[in-house]
This record gives sequence, C-alpha cells and structure tokens, in this order.
Amino acid sequence: MEHREDLTRYRVSRGLSFLLLTIITLSLCARVGGAAAVTQAQLSSANEEILSAFASVSGAERSGGNVSSLDAKLNDAITLVQDAEEVNATNPARAAADLQNATAVAQSVVAESASAKQAGGSVRQATEATSLSAASAIVVVAALIYLLGGRVYRKAWLRLYRDYVVRPANG
Repeated sequence: MEHREDLTRYRVSRGLSFLLLTIITLSLCARVGGAAAVTQAQLSSANEEILSAFASVSGAERSGGNVSSLDAKLNDAITLVQDAEEVNATNPARAAADLQNATAVAQSVVAESASAKQAGGSVRQATEATSLSAASAIVVVAALIYLLGGRVYRKAWLRLYRDYVVRPANG
C-alpha cells in the first residue's frame, strides 16, 4: 500500500512538473510571438504618413510659411523609419516603437503645417500690400515730376541764382 502511494505521488509530481514546463514554454513562445516583426504594410503606412506630411509642408512653403522646423521634424520621422527597417530583424519591439513615433511625428507635422500655411498667407498679403503702396507712391511722384518738374526746376534755379547779374561777354 505504501508502494502504491509513493507511485501515485511520483506520477502526480511528474505530471505537475510536465504541466509547469509546458506553461513556461508556452509563455516564452507567447512573448516571442508578441514581438513579431514589423510588416511591410506597417512600413508603407508610415511612409504614406510621411509623404502626406511632406505634401502639407510643401503647400505651406508655397504659401510663404516658415517650414524649417517642420523640415527638421520630417527628417527625424524619416530617420525613425530607416532605423525601424534596420532593427526589424533583431529588435522587432523597437522597430514597432520607431514606426509609431515616426507616424506620430508625421501627423504632428501635418497639423503644424496648416498654421504655417496660414501665417505665410497673411505675411504674403502684407508684403503685397506694401509693394503695391510703394509702387503707387513711385508712380505719383514720377507723374508730379513729369508735370511740374520744369516749373519747379526754373523756380529753384531762379532762387539759387537771384543775386547773380548776367552781363554780356564783350561789353
């Protein structure tokens, strides 16, 4: 009877050991599976976000906005995508984080480019108004000089040389 109890305990402990090893193995496999490599679809999605941000920055630049800081952010996003591609095989978790950061940076660039575009438009309007005013002033002054220039020149000459006496050369 004692032998039977020992055999039962041995089988139970062996079964528990097998169950414990199975659970540990499955948990390790789940961790490895959870850090799956970044797919090509995720890479292309991040690249599409960056292209969209580039188009927004380009539009803001055409409107006269200051986009130097947005260009720097776009370069950072591109660097993050390149880093994700490089470390995808060795460190998939970091690659996924880099792609998420690149996407977030690209989305923030799109949001900021709208305000840069608006600011550039208002600066362009002010510049055009100033240029138009200066051109109008030049045209008015030129017209006045054309119409009144001879009279003003003669009056100025007469005032400057009023004390001079003109004498004939042989007399």
